[in-house]
Amino acid sequence: MKNNLSIRMKMNASLVPDGARVADIGCDHGYVAIWLAKEKGCPLVIATDVKEGPLRRAEKNIRLANLEDTIETRLGDGLSVLEPREVDTVLVAGMGGMTICEMLSGEPGVLSNIGTLILQPQSDVEEVRRHLHKLGYFIDKESICMEDGKYYFAIRACQGEEEIPYTDTEYRFSRLLAEEGGSVYRSFMRQMTDKLSSLLDTLELPGLELGEQAKERKKTLQTELQELRKQF
Repeated sequence: MKNNLSIRMKMNASLVPDGARVADIGCDHGYVAIWLAKEKGCPLVIATDVKEGPLRRAEKNIRLANLEDTIETRLGDGLSVLEPREVDTVLVAGMGGMTICEMLSGEPGVLSNIGTLILQPQSDVEEVRRHLHKLGYFIDKESICMEDGKYYFAIRACQGEEEIPYTDTEYRFSRLLAEEGGSVYRSFMRQMTDKLSSLLDTLELPGLELGEQAKERKKTLQTELQELRKQF
């Protein structure tokens, strides 16, 4: 069976450790689960989805790939379909960042036995980074890609604490990607710098009277731009 992952899906799947026992939460058509079994040597993949239609499609693709003995499908929401200790890694992709945070906090008994999380939020990436630290995970690796004109971040986190606390700038724009560089990340940062500069220009128009909230926003933008230009 031909199994071509999109750029974003391949980025997410590549962060899964080789040989992991993994749950793919929100598996959709099952292509990532199949790739993990074939390319990452995962002996157990639990592919879950909250909707029956996508799960049935995944089951069909899993049968075509002859991987019924390796990939198990489950209908249900988030981590609630998992039992403690049956997987060591969880992949959650394509959901809003706040939804992911709520999902991780909703099943503490399951989460406490998950050593590795791979998360690809569609929004609120900063809040996901902060929430991971609150949950007792450190950020081990990050990746970024562009697909269909949009930037996507993927985060791999492992149980443990950061040796050095994150700054607000690092929470917002990533510590690890800033250190590693890369053309896609540099393009993203140029876009963010231009966006912040444009917002600041609007607040600095001659004759514009700012309220207290706008003044605080202006200070925040000035600080962020200084940090960006210094670090990136």
